[in-house]
Parts: sequence; C-alpha cells; structure tokens
Amino acid sequence: MAQILAHLSLLRKLSLKELGSISSVRFNNFLFCILLIVSASGGTRKMSFWSTLFFQIVLLAPLLVTFSVDTQHRLPAERVAMWPLTSRQKLLLSSVSFAFNPAFIVLFFGYLFWMGLAIASLFVLLALIVHIAVYAVSRLPIKSRTHASLSTSRKSFRLGGIAQETWRGLRGTLDFWVALLIAVIGTLYRLFARAPEPEAFPMLSLFVGIAVSTVAQRMLRLDGGRALLRYRLLPLAGWKLLVIQDMTFLFSLAVMVSLLSLRTGVAVGLVAIAVGRYPSLTQQANQRRWRFVGGDLRFGLAQLFLSGSAGVGAARAGLWGVGVAFAVYLVSIFGGEVLWKRSLAA
Repeated sequence: MAQILAHLSLLRKLSLKELGSISSVRFNNFLFCILLIVSASGGTRKMSFWSTLFFQIVLLAPLLVTFSVDTQHRLPAERVAMWPLTSRQKLLLSSVSFAFNPAFIVLFFGYLFWMGLAIASLFVLLALIVHIAVYAVSRLPIKSRTHASLSTSRKSFRLGGIAQETWRGLRGTLDFWVALLIAVIGTLYRLFARAPEPEAFPMLSLFVGIAVSTVAQRMLRLDGGRALLRYRLLPLAGWKLLVIQDMTFLFSLAVMVSLLSLRTGVAVGLVAIAVGRYPSLTQQANQRRWRFVGGDLRFGLAQLFLSGSAGVGAARAGLWGVGVAFAVYLVSIFGGEVLWKRSLAA
C-alpha cells in the first residue's frame, strides 16, 4: 500500500503540472466546428447533446485511447519495476493515473455541468472500459516494431523521404484518425444503407476536410520540429518541399473522401493548406505526437470559413469550385516560396 500511495503522490504532482497546458485541444478547427454546431442547434442542453452525439463519439474514441496510452508511460518504468506490485495493484494504479489525466477531468466536469451526473457517469464507465482494453492489449506478447518507423529519419531526404516523413507526422495526430473515422462511417453508410441521402455525402466530406484542416498550420512541425532543420539543409527549392508535403496531405484526404464527395474534400483541403501556409512557415509552435493539433485562432477561423465555403462551392458548382480552390492554392505556393527564403536568410 505504501508503494501505491507514493505513486499516487507522484501522479498528483504530474497532473498539477500538466493541468495548465492542455494544448492538444487548444484552437483546433474541428473542435471549434463542433462548438459552433452546439451553439447553433438551439433548444435545450439535451437537444444540443443528442444532436451532436455522433461527433462526440468520434472525438472521444481517439482521445480516450490516447489518454490510456499516456497513462502507461507517465510514471518512470524503472521506478515501477523496482517496487514489487501485483498485477491487480498495477491495474489499480494505472486506472487511478488515467483518472488523474487533466483533460479527462475537464471532460468529466464538462459532461457533469452539461447533462448531469448520469451522463458524466456513463462517460467515466466508457473511459474505464477503453482503458482496461488498452491496458490488456499493451501487455500482449507482441514484438514492437518501433525501430522500423524510426529508421525513416535516417534515410536520405529525397522526395520520397520527405513524403514518408510527412505521412508519418500526419498519422501521429488525432486529427487524422478522427477524419478517418468519419470517412469510414460515412463510406459504410453509403455502401450499406438502404436509401442513403445523396446530400449527406458532401457534408460528410466537408467534415472530414475540416477535421484535418488544422494540420495545415503545423505541416512543417508535425514531428516536434525535428525534421525542419534537415529540410533547411537540403539542396531543394522551398516550393518543391511545400508541394511534396501538400500532395501527401491531399492524397490521404482524397483517399478518405473518395467514396463520399471527392471534389468537396479536395477543395476543402486546397484552401485549408493555402490559409495555413503562413503559420506553418512563420510560427514556432511544435506539435506533440498523438494529440489534436493546436492551431492559431485567427487562421483557424479563416480556415473554417474559407475552406467550408470552398467545399460548399465545389459541391454545387462542380469542377469550377475545385478550380477556384486550386488557384488560391497556387498563390499560396508562391507566397510560401518567399517565406521559405526569408526563413533561410534569417
């Protein structure tokens, strides 16, 4: 019991340290979009809750898994190994550590004040089930292949290497997995629903694009900014680097929306990249892996409005809307080349 109390004391100090910097949900475009839907839904709090339940589940699924994975590594493994804890004590300690996560506490009180104790208790139960599942899977005798993914950074940064590094950084954000989850649910709806609504597909594609739009503001820093120095040392024009990263982003987005509304998703992605070009090249805000991307409020609002308008325009006007979005993107490439040269000179 003394060992558990000592661990809990350390966890309390770590949680208080983390409470002031919940950066993974700060200024994220998709979260802003959900808040706008909640505020615009009108009616009672219950109506707002049930009208946005789908988006809440989509957001909570990757968040809870990430919270649980963080819990496994929050305490030093050497210290845990030194203290003779039983399997039951380790599970208890891990569950308490999970409950001490600052974001989990914020979400619990949010549901408590929004919908009352019953919904908040269901949230805790769901979180506990997810945590136990992740805890059990993490202890399966599966060989780790982390070294294979880390070897990417040692390869020569030719064109393919830049694309691989960008793809790896994109997969390391919760934005990507939320977008993929929406895309999979929408695709299943289109393939297996008896009478799917055609108007729903452009809207789902729009939400997929918005879900990953914040990534465009941190495209050069998805790995914490470690690859940026190597990019600057490459004998490669800045616009080529930007195009490679953009195409990697757009290709993944196009695959996700291919069976929903391709032109809507591509238009949203093009404009989101164009608007996010300036903060990506000028702001030094490094991104932690397995978090929601935290963007700039000003550019986030611009992305929501402009990329949303581009998506709606492409859905209604067809290829003309995509053409306008592509023209905006080309302008951002020229502007990005100028900013890249300035950063090299600085």
